[in-house]
Amino acid sequence: MGLFQKFLTVSGLTIASRVFGVVREAVMVHFLGASVEMDAFTTAFKFPSFFRRFFAEGGFQSIFVPYYTDYVLHSKYNGAKYFSSRIFTLIFWVMLVLCVVVFVFAQEFTLLMAPGFINYPEKLSLTSEFTRIIFPSIAFISLSTVYSGILVSRQKFFIFSLAPIFVNIILVGSLFVCQDSISAGRRISYGTLISGIFLLVYMFACVKLLKLPSPRLASVKRSPRIKTFLRKLIPVLAGAGVVQINILVGTVFASFLSTGAITYLYCADRFVQLPLALFGISMGTILLPEIADKIAKQNLDEIQDIQNKSFLFILQMTIPAVVLLIVLAEWMVSLLYGHGKFDYESVISTASVVKISALGLPAFVFSKVLSSILFAQKDTTTTVLATTVSIISNIIFSIMLIKPLGVLGIAISSSLSGYVALLVLYKKSHICFLNNKRLLSISFKILLASGCAFVACSVLKNIIGDPHTKIQELFCIIIIFISGIFVHLASLFVMKDKATIAVVKKILRL
Repeated sequence: MGLFQKFLTVSGLTIASRVFGVVREAVMVHFLGASVEMDAFTTAFKFPSFFRRFFAEGGFQSIFVPYYTDYVLHSKYNGAKYFSSRIFTLIFWVMLVLCVVVFVFAQEFTLLMAPGFINYPEKLSLTSEFTRIIFPSIAFISLSTVYSGILVSRQKFFIFSLAPIFVNIILVGSLFVCQDSISAGRRISYGTLISGIFLLVYMFACVKLLKLPSPRLASVKRSPRIKTFLRKLIPVLAGAGVVQINILVGTVFASFLSTGAITYLYCADRFVQLPLALFGISMGTILLPEIADKIAKQNLDEIQDIQNKSFLFILQMTIPAVVLLIVLAEWMVSLLYGHGKFDYESVISTASVVKISALGLPAFVFSKVLSSILFAQKDTTTTVLATTVSIISNIIFSIMLIKPLGVLGIAISSSLSGYVALLVLYKKSHICFLNNKRLLSISFKILLASGCAFVACSVLKNIIGDPHTKIQELFCIIIIFISGIFVHLASLFVMKDKATIAVVKKILRL
């Protein structure tokens, strides 16, 4: 299976997962709106969300897969099982201790992440309660990443990408049970715990059915390779997940703002996470085992070719996505969230955050892909440095902008810090995507075509005016979406982009 066939497999299932995620968010804001309970849940929910992306999409898997691949190639399955069992056991004991500590000190843990809640006793109490319910799910999520890492290393992308769909189904279903006796915030909190348990059982069953070496609880014996892995892992875990860490920084500052600010950031993040997952995380997941395998076999020319193709592909996908997010922000937020307790003011505030966050999307996507390539080369220092600089810059920008701009200042700070991280990754790494005139020329054409699409979509939106019903909103979104893609591709065709011309010729032959 080729690189882009694998991308289509992962991204296709990612789309399905994100659709269920959008349904989950829409149902949730319908029940809760921009309320105290919603702020409390979104704050508590950031912990499992962060750990899931931190482990499954971030540092742990990025360093686990290359090492596991080495074990399979050189020591076969016995060595791979020994390695994965030791790592599984280590995670088990660390997460057990962490869960006990957080359960006992839930209020203090909440204040660590949202210090502004000290001024809102009801919000602090609810968040602490939800944290005690939700946090154990992190242990199950973390343990499941060992099994998912095994699946990814063996390039079982379909099975790996199917899991989030089931998780979102469980979360949506939890909102519709026991409505008369349990509040919506508590229902979705228990649903989060159940989904974490399911994820571990699902990954375990997949590894067993495929007859892959299954990790088990064992003694954590010292060995040179385990020590080397842990030395690499610790800085990676400290530096992985630029986007997620900056989201947590945003939550800390938003906790000092009025009720609703955390909800606006949470809902806006859903729109940015879709293209980030489709293009950045999907491509990063695929590139990691691909490049790790090429490095193990010392196929350096193929590595450079894969890097260049991936760069152009995600540039072609990401920039038009930014254009459409900016133009359609109000209508999309209104369509998905503008009902129930989520009022017009909440829609406008969330849409403004979506526009600002969309501007930072290219930085987050390319940072994810660059990090995956560096992790495949077992380079952890560069990513740690980039993340550290990014967090520091995010804090500085937030302090400067939160007072005059409020929640928009937090969104601007997050986007700016994303570009700071990308700059550090590019400057400090030895990877250079734009290494010839052809790549520069194609990149310029993509940017120019996206600019034409932005102008066309903006003009068309003004001509259409404001829709009055949900059906009209959906219809208008589809019209502008199709028009934007058409103008983008037509502009590339006029500029004689070879890839676009080849696609058009194939269509004309049908």
